Parts: sequence; structure tokens; C-alpha cells
Amino acid sequence: MSPDWEALYRATFPDLVRFLHRKVWDEERARDLAQEAFVRALREEPDRPRAWLFTVASNLARDEARHEIRRRRNL
Repeated sequence: MSPDWEALYRATFPDLVRFLHRKVWDEERARDLAQEAFVRALREEPDRPRAWLFTVASNLARDEARHEIRRRRNL
């Protein structure tokens, strides 16, 4: 059964942005990562979308931190 994406977005997006903001310390970047997590969720249609969104968002934030560390090393 496909979730009601609009209701899920309204209910979850603010929490997801807050969660990501604590990881990336940048409100705009947190919003971008939350949006990317939702785009991926729409493609995958996970069984437990809220949990899936937070897992993917956490992975996106971690990947971004790794890329930033590599970028700084190469300067």
C-alpha cells in the first residue's frame, strides 16, 4: 500500500530538517538533504517510509561529512 506522500511530507519534513540540522549545522543544507531523502523515498516506496527517511537522511549527512573531510584534505 502506497503511503499518502503529501500527509507524510507535512508530518515528517520539519522533524527531518531538525534532525539533519543537528548533524550538518546549516539550515539550508538540512532542508536540501531532507528534500533529497524524500526524492529517494518516492523512487523506492519503502514499507516504513518515516523510518526509512530518517535512515537515508542520516546516511546522506554522513556521506556529506566524509566528502567535506576529503575536500579539506585535498586543499
